[in-house]
Parts: sequence; structure tokens; C-alpha cells
Amino acid sequence: MRVLKPEVAQDRRDKILNWVVYNYVSTGKPVSSDLIASHGGFNVSSATVRNILKELEDTGFLYQAHTSGGRIPSDKGYRSYVDHILRLQRLAAGEKDRLEQEYERRNEQLDAFLRHTSRTIADMSKWAGFVIPADIEDDAVKRLDLVRLSGKSVLMIVFVHSGILKHVPFGTETPLDKAALKSLSDRLNKALRDAPVKDVTGIIWKDFLNRGDAPRAQKDLLKKIYDYFSSMNKEGDPFYLEGVSRIFDSMEEGGLEDIRGVARLLEERDRFSHMLRERLRGCVEKRRKLPAAGSGKGLAHSVDITIGSENHIREFNNFSLVSSSYCLKDKAVGLVGILGHKRMEYPKMITIVDSVSSMVSDILSEWEALAEED
Repeated sequence: MRVLKPEVAQDRRDKILNWVVYNYVSTGKPVSSDLIASHGGFNVSSATVRNILKELEDTGFLYQAHTSGGRIPSDKGYRSYVDHILRLQRLAAGEKDRLEQEYERRNEQLDAFLRHTSRTIADMSKWAGFVIPADIEDDAVKRLDLVRLSGKSVLMIVFVHSGILKHVPFGTETPLDKAALKSLSDRLNKALRDAPVKDVTGIIWKDFLNRGDAPRAQKDLLKKIYDYFSSMNKEGDPFYLEGVSRIFDSMEEGGLEDIRGVARLLEERDRFSHMLRERLRGCVEKRRKLPAAGSGKGLAHSVDITIGSENHIREFNNFSLVSSSYCLKDKAVGLVGILGHKRMEYPKMITIVDSVSSMVSDILSEWEALAEED
């Protein structure tokens, strides 16, 4: 008979207790050992579950209202569950601080920041983490602002007619003063207002770069803006996905078909990306219907969860998606989330996704404040 290390046995007891409390809270029904063994995903026998439930009952975490009935959490059991959730929230808050420190070191590299965010989500959740910025390729420009972050750092803010915003930091070899940036912003807005995003590169080339009369510092920045829109037209907006191997590592024996299905879908990243963009468009529509809420600072973030067949993709029948939009001034400008097996710890996943989406929104609000000061 295999003897578990004390810390492993305790971790298993804690997980089963949390599962019992979560299910009782969700259904209002006492939880049986057979239910835990068949649906808990703990890969243990009913006999083992009964022994653990007896231990939890003897130590005052659970009790039975009727001798033949399932278990119900006691006040002590509820307290253990709530303390577990609070520990996860503190973990998420600590991870938020770490992300913000990382951002301070990379504030000129939005691509690196978003990729790091998806990797951090994967590390915290032990599943796959993703970040997908809003897609503006098929939209039209409403306004384009250039904001000086530092001597050689400029932030481009693109507003499109659908209400989506894009924030793109650039580093320049030669400093640009505020007056020069204001003048360049005015000229760009005059040329680009109401133009389809896919036509921006042609306009910048024809009206700015091809003329050759711009100062070197402005021409350097214009070339970076041109390259950004050019890469967008060729490849579409980026999609960041990290930690896919964790899905395969966490799958139980017998889940080979699930592994193959997810592998096929992730090889066809366009299908997964399309599904996430549809999800983000739904967030944009929901937020558009909400009453105005001022600056959007501190705005509550809605976490969306789709489980198994709710995802409407056959390969995801045994998987769940937990996601939340990150926002600026009440507008959804991107999506962060977790892809994992549907037996995931939902309270933990919700806490992680909500915390990270709030953190990214806060960073964008700081950028927007810089734009207003300019």
C-alpha cells in the first residue's frame, strides 16, 4: 500500500474539502463520496474518498445531516474555503505587482508586455493563458494621437469608429519635443481621419514618407508607424498564447482524443483566434450598451466562463474558457483568459483572470492620463 507524504495527503484533503464546499454552495445539496469520485477529477477510489470525508468530519470541517446522506460543510469548513479564496486573491495581487514591475522595465515593448502577461496567467493557473488585443484591421480611423512618454519614447493611440482603441509605444533615436509631436499628430489626423485602417500605410507613404521634407526625428517615427500598420495588414493583430504544454501534462489517462482535438485546434490558431475575437466583440457590444461610467477607473470587470459544449467547438467539449476584457474609458480593448480542462478550480481561475484584466486596464488608464497631460 502506497503511503503519501503528509503534505501531499493534506493537499488532497484540502482540495476535496474545497470541492465539497463549492458544490454544496452551487447546488444546495449534500455531497456524496460517489459524486466526488466520479466527477471530482481527483483520480482516487470511492473508498479513499470515504476515508478522507470521514477525516474531515472527525476534524469538524464537514457533517452529515442524515446518516445515509452526503456531507455538508460546517462553519469551520466554510471558513477554510473562504480562507483558501482569500489566499488566492493575495497571490493574484502579488502577481499583479510583479507584472507592473515588469511593465516598468518594458514600457516601450507592448508586444513583450502582452506576451509576458499571457505567460504569467499560464504560470499562475497551471493551464494555458492567452491575451488577444482588439482587431481594428476592418475598421476606420477616428483619431490618432502621439504622446511623449520620455525623451525618446512616444506612445501612439489609435481610436477607430467602433470604439476600440490601440496603444502602441515606439522608441526613437532622436528626441521629439511636444510641439513637434502635436504638429505631426495634427497632420496625420487631417490625412487619416475616416480612412480605412488597411489604407493607412498607403496614405502615410504618399503624403509623408515619399515627400522627403520631414525632419529626421519625425521621419524616423513615421517609418515606425508605417511598419506597424504594414505588419497589421499582412498578419492581423497578434494573438498571445502560452502554456499549452500544461494542458497536455494535466490530462488524465484516457484523454488521448481530447489531447488530439486541442492540438489540432491550436495548430489552426486562426480558428481559436476567431472564436476569441467573437468573444471580444461580444464584450465590446455589452459595454457599449452600459450607461457612461466616467473615466472607467475602478470599473468592475466581468469574467465570462464557457464550459465544454458551450464553446460550440467540438474539440473543446471537455474544456473551459475563463476570460475577461481589459478596458479603457469603458471600452473593451482586449481579452485575457485561461484555457483548461473543465475540472479546473473555477474560483482560482476567476480570481486570476479578474485581477490581471484589472491590472492591464489600470496600465492603459495611466497611459491615457499621460495623453491628457500632454
